[in-house]
Amino acid sequence: MNNLLKDVPVGWGPRFEFGNAAVTYTRVDPNVIEFEAPAHMALVMFSPQPGREVALGTDRRSTFLAPAGSVEIIPASAELFARWTTPKENLLVALEPCRLARLAQSEFDRANLDLQPPREGYIDRKALLIAEMIRDELVSDLIANPIYLDSLVTIFSIHLLRNYSSSVGWPTTVHRGGLSARSWREVSDYIDANLKGDLCIETLAAVTQLSPSHFLRAFRQTVGQPPHRYILERRLSLGEKLVVSTDMSLADIAVSCGFSSHSHFSSAMRRWRNMRPSELRREARKPRNGLR
Repeated sequence: MNNLLKDVPVGWGPRFEFGNAAVTYTRVDPNVIEFEAPAHMALVMFSPQPGREVALGTDRRSTFLAPAGSVEIIPASAELFARWTTPKENLLVALEPCRLARLAQSEFDRANLDLQPPREGYIDRKALLIAEMIRDELVSDLIANPIYLDSLVTIFSIHLLRNYSSSVGWPTTVHRGGLSARSWREVSDYIDANLKGDLCIETLAAVTQLSPSHFLRAFRQTVGQPPHRYILERRLSLGEKLVVSTDMSLADIAVSCGFSSHSHFSSAMRRWRNMRPSELRREARKPRNGLR
């Protein structure tokens, strides 16, 4: 896996990398950064940046006000220079070109869409809303949920393609309705068979032969909850079953259900079931009816 955030100092804030995308929430004092973008990148400002200085793909530097909610896009391989003179808080999303190309193919039936950066200081409230949800997951007390972040990054990426690429102005088809009975059976079977592994929206959408955006809408309409919540419920249900019916170690159960660790499994159980795995096992093994 490429390190898509290799040019962003680790100390600037929490980050999460998965497959062909990465996100980081950065909070940093006045500073300068300069690099060649290893992937497509989008920056969403949470704090206003008066006097922000930027050069993108050129030696000419522009100085401007970047308000909170403004968006900057750095296409892959573009040279970026940026300087800021006040503390900065933002979200950075990095996307490998192959991921964006596959998404463009599934959403617009065309893979060769070019990203087109907006004007300096352009405010995008929808991008800000999605960025805030990604930030909140990154700073949560719980371990970040990979498929939830993948869902949010997918939605964010589609927003970029629709508003900042050569697809702008193209007619789009909005699909209505939920999953067909066959699609639901196939995707639910796939999820159950792969709970231990890394599940992603792109793969689940491919199982149903839908675009990622259509899949996300149809799944929620069919199930009543988004994919990440359904998958978490399936993992917790399997974990509960294994805790009470086997002698597997709790660490092995956690891994077999797709949790990153025993502590991750325990945190999820405590939040959603009000009981840790160890407490569930102890309760299940208590003598019943006075028998010993």
